[in-house]
Parts: sequence; C-alpha cells; structure tokens
Amino acid sequence: MRLAPSSLRGRLLLGLGLGLSVLWLGLALWLHHEVRDRVAAVLDERLAASARMVASLVDAGAAAPAALAEGGRLPLRGIACEVSGLRGELLARSSGAPEGGLALVEDGFGQRRLDGEVWRVFTVTQGDLRVASAERMAGRTGFMRQVALVLLAALSLGLLASLALVWWAVGRALGPLSSLRDQLAGRDAGDRRAVATPPGAVELEPMVATLNQVLGRERDVLDRERRLTDDLAHELRTPLAAIRTQLQVAQRTEGPRADHARDAAEQAAERLGHSLDQLLALARERSAPADRASLDAVLDGVLEELAAPLRARNLSVRRDAVAGVPPAPAGLVRIVLRNVLENAVRHSPEGGIIGVTALEDGGVGVRIDDQGPGLDAEQRRRALDRGWRGHGGGRGLGLAIVTTIMARTDGRVALAAAPGGGLRVRVSWPSADSV
Repeated sequence: MRLAPSSLRGRLLLGLGLGLSVLWLGLALWLHHEVRDRVAAVLDERLAASARMVASLVDAGAAAPAALAEGGRLPLRGIACEVSGLRGELLARSSGAPEGGLALVEDGFGQRRLDGEVWRVFTVTQGDLRVASAERMAGRTGFMRQVALVLLAALSLGLLASLALVWWAVGRALGPLSSLRDQLAGRDAGDRRAVATPPGAVELEPMVATLNQVLGRERDVLDRERRLTDDLAHELRTPLAAIRTQLQVAQRTEGPRADHARDAAEQAAERLGHSLDQLLALARERSAPADRASLDAVLDGVLEELAAPLRARNLSVRRDAVAGVPPAPAGLVRIVLRNVLENAVRHSPEGGIIGVTALEDGGVGVRIDDQGPGLDAEQRRRALDRGWRGHGGGRGLGLAIVTTIMARTDGRVALAAAPGGGLRVRVSWPSADSV
C-alpha cells in the first residue's frame, strides 16, 4: 500500500504539515497547562483577597458589623463568604453561600463538598473570627473550558494559516523546477544549447551541470551513430553497385572473365551480408535485455566463428585465459571482438600468429596483436575515424563500429604498434563490480 505522495510538492507539504501539526499540538498542550495553572492561581488569589478584605473590614468594625446587624448577610458577588467564631458559630454569610459551614479546620486553601457541589475554599483566622471565601469548582471548570476552546480555536486558525503559508512557500520554492521542466520540454533532440540554471536556484547548479553532461554525451552518441549510419549506407551501396556491375559483366561475357565477375559478385554479396549482420546485431542489442557473459566465453565463441578463415590462411591464435565480465551486453562484446579479430585475420600473413593477451590493469579486456603491415602513428590516430581508408582502400568500418560500441558501453579502444611489427588493438571495460 502506497502512503507517501508521488510528487515532490506533496511530500514537502505532508512533511511540513505533519511537523507543524505536531509542533502546534505540543504548543497547545503546553499553553493549556500554563493557562490553567495561572488562571487557577489568579482565582485563588481572588479568593484569598476576598477573605482578607472581609477580615480587615470586620477587624476595622466597618462594613461587616453593619452587615451582621442587617441580618447576617455579606454584600459580596460571585464569591460565597462566611464569617464564624472560633467555636464554629455562624455570624454572617453572603448570598448564595451553602448551608453547613465553609470554613476549613486549618487556614489556607482546600476543597469541600456541600449541598452536592464541590467548592474551592480559602480560610483565614482574624482574632476571634474565622473568615472563609469560596467559589464553585463547576464555575471554574466551565471558565477553564471556555479558555481552552478559545485557545484551541486560535491555535487551529494559526495552524491553518501556517499550512496555507507553507503551500504558498512550497509553490514558490518549486518554481525553478517548473522553469527547468519547461526548458527541457521545449528542447529539440539536436539542440546543443546548455541548460541554464533557473534564477534563484543555486542548489540546482550541480544537477543542471550533471544534466548538461548527460545531454552532451547523448548528443555525442547521436552524432556518432548518425555518422555510422551514413557510413553503413555508403558501405551497403558500394557492394550493391559492385554486385550489379559484376552480374552485368557475367551476363555479357563468357569464359574466365565471366567466372571472375561471378566470383567478384559473390565476394561483394558476402561483404554486404556481413555489414547487414552487424547492423542487425546492433539493432537487436539496442532493444534486447542487456544479458552479460564472461569475456572468456565470448572470446571462445568468436574464435569458433572464425575457425574457417583461420584455417584457410593457416593462422594460429595464442591466447591467455581472460577473467572478468564486461559491463556491456554480450552481443555487443561479441561484435567488438569479432571485428578486431577479423581485422587481424585479414591483414596477417599466411602462417602468422595472432596473440590474445588478458589485460592486468584492474579492468576487463584483451590486447590483440597481429603480424600484418601495421599502421604508422598518423594512421593509428585516424584509423578510428569514420570514412578512413586503410590498406587496400577499405573504409575501416569494422573499427568504426568498434569505436561506436565502446563509447556506448563506457569502454575504451586504443591502437598501438605491436612488438616486431603489426597492429596492437586494446579493448577494455571497467570491472562490472565497479559500475
């Protein structure tokens, strides 16, 4: 069951709302206890002041004797008051005072239940008289309830106002994200402009910088694949034209010339089929799940596929055991190794040796050496470029595909001179455990 909101705004509002609610609830409880204690203290002071006032009047012989003379009633309002002797004889009481005597045994505050009601009582002794003032606890409780309701209403309004301010503040704070979204939504696939950090969003600068790096890599990949597509289109047109030309020659001639034309057409068809196979493999690996395999197992499979060309040229392969799993689909790794090894087979002299050595630099990869004519420094620098023509006039499309795949899978390809002549091709990936 999903409880958290799916949007960043919802998460912020939920988190801040819960935090504010807990804060305001704690504040309400604290204020309620503080107000209750302070109001109770004020009401007790009121009781004590009333009792002391009556005691001082009785002692001065002013209002109390007159009230006693008029019928034993004290002219007080809101507070019940009673004057009695030390032996408990009642001398006077205010209107509304309960029957049964209010005075406590000892001076001070206390509570008594009289006539079915609980009273808060303060008693003070003045000479031969005892004065008690009291008020109903029900009245106090009602008053405190009203205070609590007013406090709760004020705090509820404050909480609602705080949540409204939070809603507004979150909306304002997320404004730069909306601006960034609008920038990205309005971009074309070929847009090379950098994404700008929205004003007032310094915290987004690292994310925007990373986003620009990702977009730059995507543009580079698209450019490489667009150029690769152009090269493939040219590579497909060339054998098609050759097949058409050679078939026309074979139809119009006879004898050795016709046989040569048919052989040339067959070679062009093989070249075309090979290019189509690689193109289809690239397309399949783009859409298929990224299954991985050990580099040693992939290398075994590629050498089995090249067994016939190796035997035809009497070539031998000296290889090491290769450990590790590249962080790339096994199909793409197979294309890389096949292209490099096919290039080595094509340029190696008959009876030559092709060396396959495992790399020992912490990554996963191999070093493939042939005994062919090799490339000089300038040729090695340009050999991985699109459209470069190598030995025999070939366009070097195999290495171009290798370059594209290695860039797509975070791998590296490098060319160097092999010891004793020939070309050394180094292909490597970071270890799958470190990706």
